[in-house]
Amino acid sequence: MAVNARNGLLKLTSRWNNEAVINPKEILILNLMPTKEATEWQFLQRLRETQIDCTVTFLYPATHRFRHTSSKIIKQHYVCLDQIRQRCFDGLIITGAPVECLPFEAVDYWDEFKQIVEWAHDHVKSIIYECWAAQAGLWNDFGLSKQKMSHKLFGVYQGTASCDSALLKDLNTIKIPQSRHTKIELPKQLPAGLKILAANQTIDPLIYQADEGHSIYITGHPEYSADTLDNEYRRDQQKGMAIQPPKNYYVDQNHQDIDYSWRQPGIQLYRNWLNGLAG
Repeated sequence: MAVNARNGLLKLTSRWNNEAVINPKEILILNLMPTKEATEWQFLQRLRETQIDCTVTFLYPATHRFRHTSSKIIKQHYVCLDQIRQRCFDGLIITGAPVECLPFEAVDYWDEFKQIVEWAHDHVKSIIYECWAAQAGLWNDFGLSKQKMSHKLFGVYQGTASCDSALLKDLNTIKIPQSRHTKIELPKQLPAGLKILAANQTIDPLIYQADEGHSIYITGHPEYSADTLDNEYRRDQQKGMAIQPPKNYYVDQNHQDIDYSWRQPGIQLYRNWLNGLAG
């Protein structure tokens, strides 16, 4: 089984090897992270670990002003919506983005985000929104607003399945890395058509679902590599920022060894999603 990249920076630099595949799932990833190459690798690797053949196309918002990556390189090695508007895909993943403290309408590609989501409802079997994208999707689809927290939610948190769902097959519990400053403001009663799939007693829900699985909102990052939170923690320390060690992450108090506890649940989550794209 293999996962191939149709485009992207890893393909450009020959750091991802494509292999022969038969009838792969066609997955589109809207990569909104500033760490473009690391994010490409995380998703390609996690999808490969599902043992399901996939071909991945990386998408970028044409209206975004890039600060961390050359816009010329992105335009050459990613696709924009106009280039794929007539195509259909099995699945779409929309990544997180470091814009969570901005009002949604202040994000420079907000209108394009909404256009991509509207297009995807007719051209994609299922959408996974992650982290900021989950909050953006819940705001766009259901009008659920976000709230800034008093401190950063940072670490690995466990959710318990709150209802039967094919997405959580063989996952009574699931662990998902979190790294965010905002959370969803939940009303007393969820909007019609939206349900919680995985909940945690101390933080807001980890996974929501709507439209019978067409829209999946994951408040964290199941794709994260073992060292992603560690790199973020040490980066913020070097910047002199007030940052606590990520919770439920390090094995020891010296913050050297990492408990990669979300890897297998993350693989199973994406495997279940891919299997649900059949037909």
